[in-house]
Amino acid sequence: GRMIEDYTEKMSAELMNLNKDNQSYMKKMIAYIGVKSYFYDDELLGEQLYNMVCDLKVAEKEGNRAVDYFGKDPRAMMDQVLSELPRRRLGSYVGLFLILGTIFVGMRFVMDFAWMLPLVIAPLTYLLDLLIFFVYSQFMMWLWSKQSYGEIKWPWALVISVISLILSPRIERVFSDHLSLNRSILLPDGWAIVLAFLVLLGFTIMTYRNQGRLAVSLLVMGVTFFVTGCCVRFVNPGTANLLRWLLPLIGLVLSFIVFRLQRKGETS
Repeated sequence: GRMIEDYTEKMSAELMNLNKDNQSYMKKMIAYIGVKSYFYDDELLGEQLYNMVCDLKVAEKEGNRAVDYFGKDPRAMMDQVLSELPRRRLGSYVGLFLILGTIFVGMRFVMDFAWMLPLVIAPLTYLLDLLIFFVYSQFMMWLWSKQSYGEIKWPWALVISVISLILSPRIERVFSDHLSLNRSILLPDGWAIVLAFLVLLGFTIMTYRNQGRLAVSLLVMGVTFFVTGCCVRFVNPGTANLLRWLLPLIGLVLSFIVFRLQRKGETS
């Protein structure tokens, strides 16, 4: 994860050195990858893209444009690059899905812990939410990739995005009711705190092993929701309602500050 983040960082910095047309060409290429990135070794893919941006920077200094250097169609060029990369192994897919799924479900749980009193969880709906989130995010990537190529006008892309966002929770509700997934468990406060702490411990171990900026920011948010959930269980309802919104807002600001500080630390 850290390696990929490094390549993404370096590539973003190098992109800024290109002229507008060449930047646009590379961004179209990257937008086109979208969902396909799951099928390939992401470290090699990141390295390949970074090298392509660096090559283009040299070509630009020699007076070449991206369309002359890589060909008129960014998609055809990207297909060629992808065809030369090794595909992910099945174990790698399972590992990736488990990591992303654990992060999503863990974060969802600590958010419920912060906002729901008493805590009632429906474990199967968490998995359904994960699936819907995964499908929605891939659809968004595909939609905005189409928009970057001018195949869908941006107002339409925006309208479709908003409609999809509104429909997602409704689809979740229909499936939950239809498949009887919304069977819930009432967690006593003691158990809720223990479980939320264990989720946080998992986040901490993951952050310690990964040390990427995103992992650190997620941990800050996780700690915020955990602290919020503990506080609202021990204060009066009026204060609890205030803390339920105030503390996560502070956490969000802190996450952003930590993210920026790490970025500065890495570039200096």
